[in-house]
Amino acid sequence: MSEMRGVVAGISYSAIFGFSFLMTKETLGVLGPMELLASRFLIAALLMSALALLGVIKVDFRRKNLRLLALMCAVQPVAYFIFETYGVANAATNVAGIILGALPAGVAIMGALVLDERLSGIQITGLAMSILGVGLVALFGQAGASETKAIGILFLTGSMLSAVVFNIASKKASATYTATERTFAMMWSGAVCFGVPALIQNLIGKGHMHMMLSGGAAAAGAWGGILYLGVLSSVGAFFLINYSLTYLKASQSAVFTNLVTVITVLAGVFIRHEAFSWGQGLSVFLIVLGVAVANSSIRVAAGRRRALS
Repeated sequence: MSEMRGVVAGISYSAIFGFSFLMTKETLGVLGPMELLASRFLIAALLMSALALLGVIKVDFRRKNLRLLALMCAVQPVAYFIFETYGVANAATNVAGIILGALPAGVAIMGALVLDERLSGIQITGLAMSILGVGLVALFGQAGASETKAIGILFLTGSMLSAVVFNIASKKASATYTATERTFAMMWSGAVCFGVPALIQNLIGKGHMHMMLSGGAAAAGAWGGILYLGVLSSVGAFFLINYSLTYLKASQSAVFTNLVTVITVLAGVFIRHEAFSWGQGLSVFLIVLGVAVANSSIRVAAGRRRALS
């Protein structure tokens, strides 16, 4: 049952992240990258602190080794979001989703080396299918290539590698810290590390926060994007990632990131009215099927336990 909860958490966080690229793209039209990061994580940190003060959530870092937690927070959110935000600013939305498709493979390799996780033949097959699906998205989805720069691809690759390290670090940290504690530390790390440079930018007159306070349709849309990114994409999605890593192998949890590509493609079709080809349809099918196959061992194991009982 706990493993199935991890699967549900994986599907949920991929759905939230699938729309986050659109929200980031829209909000960057008003705020600078550092201001966007500072705003979303400050909102997330204050929300989690309020929940802790009200007793809704519990956090306790006393008498625990903080080194692994510090590493986890350094790569996610700090390194990851610096790379991702500047990458999205210099690349098309679909390109961002495509590069993240390599994440499950990276996590599977690191999981085997660091965590001694072993994948079955059927799990490897599912992982390969989902990666193939992402590759087909890259092959058939060439829209927006003109807005993609080499520096954008470099930044997005950095974000993917940061996410690989985060998945391994969070999995190891799950033995000591709850999902809530890991998420709490991540939100405050982001608020401090991004908040200081954003504050300096606005104090010296190079910031854009005055545009958020001026009102208008653009400012209203940016506030909506920040709330989505701060509450859902930060607190909600990262809690779900940490929760899934508590119960699943790092490679099984990471494979759900390929569903982000599916959501990103469908969001582009239904929200931005982008074209949807048969090749993209085949890609979506392979990704979804691959994710299901990669996690099929959970259902098999659950069935065996029921039979034995």
